[in-house]
Amino acid sequence: MSVVVLHVLCEGQTEERFASSVLKPYLKEFGIVVKTTILTTNRKKRIRGGMLSYRQAKTDLELLMKQHAPKRYEQHFYTTMFDLYALPTDFPAYVRAHHAVDCYEVVQLLEDAFAQEMNHPRFIPYIQLHEFEALVFCGLDYLLDEYPDMKREIEHLKQVIKTSGDNTERINNTPQTAPSKRIIQAFEGKHHYDKPKLGVFVTHKVGIATLKEKCPHFKKWIAELEQLGAS
Repeated sequence: MSVVVLHVLCEGQTEERFASSVLKPYLKEFGIVVKTTILTTNRKKRIRGGMLSYRQAKTDLELLMKQHAPKRYEQHFYTTMFDLYALPTDFPAYVRAHHAVDCYEVVQLLEDAFAQEMNHPRFIPYIQLHEFEALVFCGLDYLLDEYPDMKREIEHLKQVIKTSGDNTERINNTPQTAPSKRIIQAFEGKHHYDKPKLGVFVTHKVGIATLKEKCPHFKKWIAELEQLGAS
C-alpha cells in the first residue's frame, strides 16, 4: 500500500502553523502525511513568507513537484494556502475573476485558472476567502481564554459576522476592513495580536469539523483532501 504525502505551500507563518498543527493531525486520520513549506520571498536571502507575485508561487510549486517524483510506494499531492486578500494582480485570471459579483465565483475562477496554469494532475489549488482570519472568526470566544478583558471587543467582532450573513468567508476584504485588520483594531490599545500564535490556538480549539460547517469554501477544499486517503 502506498503512502499519500500532501505538500502544502503556505503563504506565511500563520498558514504554515495551521497546516502543521491543525490540518496535519486531522488528515493523519485519513492516512495522509502532511508536509509544509512557506512561500519563498527572496531566494538569495533565504527569506520566506508573503506573496509579492504569482511567479513566486509557480516557481516554488514547480520545485516541489520536481523534488518529489512519483515513487512506487509514495503518492505525492500538492495544495496551497493563499489569501484572496492582497492576492497579486498577475495571478492567473485575476482581472476576469474580479469582475465577478459573488466572492465564491471570484475564488473559483482563480483556482480553476491556477490549476490550468500549473497543469499537474495531483495539484489542488486553495485560496482562502478572504484571508486566514476568516477561520479565526469562527471561534472568537476562544480569544477570551487568553484575554478575558476583551469581552466587549469580542462582542463587537461578532456583530461583523452577522452583517456578513453569518458567513465568516464573506467578511469583506478592503484594506481597512479585512478580517485580520478588524481583529487587530479590536486589540489595539490593550494587547498585541499575535497572528500565528492565536490563529493556531483558536482554530485548534474550534476544530476542522466546525470550520467546515461554518466555511463552505474551506469545506470543499478539506473534502477534496480527505479523498486523497482513498486514492
